[in-house]
This record gives sequence, C-alpha cells and structure tokens, in this order.
Amino acid sequence: MKNVLVYLYKNQLAPTGGPLGYNYNLNAALERKHAQNIHFIETDKGNARKINQTVEKIPFAFLKRFVKLLKSIVRNYQRLYGSNHRAVVDLNKYDIVHFHSVSDMYSCKDDLKNYKGKVLITSHAPDRPSLSVYNMLSDFERKYMHWFYKKMFEMDEYAFKRADYIIFPCPEAEEPYLHNWPFYEGFRKENDEKYKYLLTGINACSVKVPAADIRAKYGIPEDAFVVCYVGRHNEIKGYDLLKEIGAELLKHENVYFLIAGKEEPMQGIKNPRWIEVGWTNDPHSLINASDIFLLPNKETYFDLVMLEILSLGTIVLASHTGGNKYFEKIKPNGVVQFLGKNDAVEKALALKNMSAEEKIRMRELNKDVFAKYFTADVFADSYLKLLDSI
Repeated sequence: MKNVLVYLYKNQLAPTGGPLGYNYNLNAALERKHAQNIHFIETDKGNARKINQTVEKIPFAFLKRFVKLLKSIVRNYQRLYGSNHRAVVDLNKYDIVHFHSVSDMYSCKDDLKNYKGKVLITSHAPDRPSLSVYNMLSDFERKYMHWFYKKMFEMDEYAFKRADYIIFPCPEAEEPYLHNWPFYEGFRKENDEKYKYLLTGINACSVKVPAADIRAKYGIPEDAFVVCYVGRHNEIKGYDLLKEIGAELLKHENVYFLIAGKEEPMQGIKNPRWIEVGWTNDPHSLINASDIFLLPNKETYFDLVMLEILSLGTIVLASHTGGNKYFEKIKPNGVVQFLGKNDAVEKALALKNMSAEEKIRMRELNKDVFAKYFTADVFADSYLKLLDSI
C-alpha cells in the first residue's frame, strides 16, 4: 500500500470551499473507511494559522491592514525570492505527495529536485492558478507592486512541468486554463499521459431551519418564486451577470432573490425583493428555501456549491461553462444550463411556470445524481483507486 502525503495542514481542513473543503470531505470519508496510508501535515512548522488569528484580533482597522500587507510581502518575498524552498516535513517518507496549490509546490521545489516518489497536483483554481493567487493580494500590492509579483507567474509552469500527474475533476474543468493561460494548450497536447480525472465528492448537506421559517424571517411570501445565490460577489463568480439577470426577473411579480455572502467588492440591487443576507454559517437552509439556485460563473473549475445544491435537491440554473458542462453527461438531472443573460431569464421564467409535480421530479433527480456520483464515500473510493493506479 502506497504511503501518501496530502500537502495540507490537517488542522486547517474545514467545511468550506477550495482545497481545504475538498480535502475536509475526502478526509472524513477516508477516516470512515479506516484508510491508514493517507496522511496530512500535522506539524505546526510553517503553519501561519496562529499568526493569522492574532492579526485578525488587532482592534484598529488601519493597523490591521498594514500588518496584513507587511505579512503578505514578507511571505511572498520568501516564496518567490528566498534561498530556502523546503517542505515542512520530510517528503522522502512518502511514495506520493499530493499538492493542492502551485504556490505550496513551488515552496517545496528544492526538496522536490531529488524526491524519487510521485508528485501530484490539483490546482482548484477557476482560472490560471497563479492569477488566482495574485488576485487575492491587496489593492495596494496589485496596483503598486506588480514588478515585485511578476515572478509569481513562474509557479504555474514549474508546478505543471514538475508534477508526474495532474488531477482534474473532469476534462471540462480544464476550460478556464485553455482560456486564460497561453502556455496551457501546447503543454496539454504534449503531456496527455500526465492527466488523471477524479470527480469531487462531499458529505451530504443538512438543513437547520425549515423553508417556511426562512421565508417568514425574510418577509418572502410562501407562493413566491425564490432565486438563491451563495458565494463571492465578484466577476469571476458571475455576480455582475447575476445582477443583470436579476434586474430582468425582478420586473415580474412575486420573484425574490435570496443572496448570501459578503457584499463586496460588488453590491447588490437596491430592491426590497433582492435580499442580501451577508455572510452566514447556514447557507443550506437558504438554498433549501428557494425554488432555484442561480450559478452564473464566468469561468468555473468544478464548484463545490453545485454539489451542495444537488445534495439538497434544489434545481440549478447554471452558466454553460467549465466544470458545469460535465452535468450534460449525467442526465436526467435537475440542472438547466444557459448561455448569456437573455437565455438565463427565459429559462428562469420557464422554471417559474413549471408545474409543482415537474419541480418535485427535478429535485428528486438531483438527489439521485448526488447519491450516485458525488458523495464523499464515492469520492474516497475513487481516490484510493487512483492512487493504486499510479
């Protein structure tokens, strides 16, 4: 049995998005299956979690922003220009090391020069990997320090060239890379043998508050048609398109929008039927209280929120892009895809006018699709088979 290191801190795994949420679900299923050969980083060496928590407690906003900026510059100087690019644990104890970001892999490049095992990379990014890292920098860094961060874009090519295997959930998830990374198309054609596919899975989501109570809380009539969105309010997630679609749908009576996530950098529509809840630790009750979930990604890898929606049995209206396209392969389901604003509005209104029986059928189809393809246990079984094949 191959000894595997997943290069993430175990104490940072959490039911959230991205690599930490992906591996939180995977680890939970592996533990249920008593898998003994998959390991996460359990040392505190190099773990910035405590430092980050301390910074968040700084009471003065200006000082907090300054300390975060300084911390980011120091960390990235070490990563990009420092002389020490060593792993926080001995990689040679493992037959396989699985990285989940190009930056983590780049930080280990000295140790990877002589590492004899297999190196895996799953990048998770909804566009060129280093561009996702760059876009998380502060406004000051992106505006005034581009010269400093130009080297960041070297991480992508290094990681994909050094990896023995590149793991995507499905071929459709590669679409943002073909669109946003000129290097990728040629590299992909020349390295087909490196590519493996592993569908993501999650633990089934649960509802804490009944749908009727959620609607009552936010003043939404029981017979209203409710469109839900949960996620970042930015362009890559399609929040601008969501607003364009919303502006058209709100022209129709008894249509409401129930939106969760921090209202930044983009703001919602000023309309009493456009309800911004803000950050919430119970998005699933909001999704469950809605008729449809609108997933308007401009570019997408393979969004975990799609799987959460399926597990709850909510109908999805999703942009026809990236990993969303995979759901055309596993019909019948309750996932309706659209091309552009007008198509989205037309299909949303068709769903609004659909019979109650047909809506129930679509919800049940989504639950069935989730149970067959996307549970954490199915995910863990597939992961173990993948590792055995390497």
